[in-house]
Amino acid sequence: MKTENSICKSPMSGNPIHKFSLYCFLFVLSTFQLLTVPVFAQTNPEEVIQKVLEAPESDDRKLFVLQFSSTGMTESAARAFSGMIARNLDNTSRFKIISLDAVEEEIQKQAPSLLPCFEIGCGIQIGKITNLDWVLSGHISLTPSGLFSLNVKLVHIFDNALAFEDTIRFSDENMDRRFYQLSNRIANNAPLTGNVITANNKIAVIDLGEQHGISVGDQLVIYRNKKVGEGEDANSNIVRRHNIGILKITRVGKKVSEGVYFQTIETPKPGQRVSSYLDKRKQIQLIVEIRKELDTQQRNVYEIKKSVVLSPIQLEDIARKKWILKVRQVKYEREFWQLVLLSSGVVSGYFLSQFQSGDDLKLLGSLGVFAYSTFEYFTVRSRYNELIDEGRYKGYLDLKIRPELGEVRIGYSFSF
Repeated sequence: MKTENSICKSPMSGNPIHKFSLYCFLFVLSTFQLLTVPVFAQTNPEEVIQKVLEAPESDDRKLFVLQFSSTGMTESAARAFSGMIARNLDNTSRFKIISLDAVEEEIQKQAPSLLPCFEIGCGIQIGKITNLDWVLSGHISLTPSGLFSLNVKLVHIFDNALAFEDTIRFSDENMDRRFYQLSNRIANNAPLTGNVITANNKIAVIDLGEQHGISVGDQLVIYRNKKVGEGEDANSNIVRRHNIGILKITRVGKKVSEGVYFQTIETPKPGQRVSSYLDKRKQIQLIVEIRKELDTQQRNVYEIKKSVVLSPIQLEDIARKKWILKVRQVKYEREFWQLVLLSSGVVSGYFLSQFQSGDDLKLLGSLGVFAYSTFEYFTVRSRYNELIDEGRYKGYLDLKIRPELGEVRIGYSFSF
């Protein structure tokens, strides 16, 4: 029995040092397993998002609101309205609003000939000089009915693209509500851009979140910008946009969001760009176009030149051609009714001076034509003046000073 007991006994059972070493080894092993298993067994998106909550916001948000041009009110009143729109846009958290006073102070140093500026052409030039991203211009007028009419244009300075245009009418009573609605429409229709913070082969975290209007289910295009050429031959002024894939948002934080790849042709990397729209209709349209591009592997290339041009920018578009046709038509009508007005006036004067019995109907007829042509002439002339004001605001007219008129006056000539 003693022999059996000695055989079954462990060789370390009698050695306290060996027992202590075994216990320490088992304790360390169990502790390591408890610490490592949860880490590798699960991925916690909240921890990922928490690490980048203080990520820097995208720089592509700097916007300034140009002082509105005006009809029927003072420049100071129009400037006050432009300031109110700027504050409403700032409240959307979609743009970083740059003070118009600060912009004008900088332009006064670098290109004072651009001031004062009320139209979109010089506004784009000012934005390029001050390295801003968006410019909002507007024209406000007081209508005969007592309402205010405001037309605004939002232009992306980088590529001179018109992102949004709208016209609203408002009164003193509903002004705050109308400005709030307009600012939200501008924010929803302007492209929303951001950066990829972290990414792997499945998910990506971007620097756009609830504060920017992002919600679960939104889809964004992932792309990267690349200079034309390779190495030393690269042209720093020309950038090509390469669409990489589509990101579908699954989790949203205050300033950042997490999403999974819906479709990609290469693995996204930190530092690359994302873009979409908050307006669902425009977002769907964008995603459909990009999916078609990614499916066919036919990459759309957008070449953009970013340079400061101090000469007037002529934005040739369909709207300008339509305006020219309207001016020509209204000018023809004005000349026609002016001729009818003069003719009927002469005839009426003749019948009045040489009135005889039996000329009653002729006199009444000539006076009727005179009255009707007078009404039509002044109506058409009013339309013509409105078109001229519109052309002056939109930059369709060339401003010329003609000192030979005896005094310094300003004349406008059509550039078509």
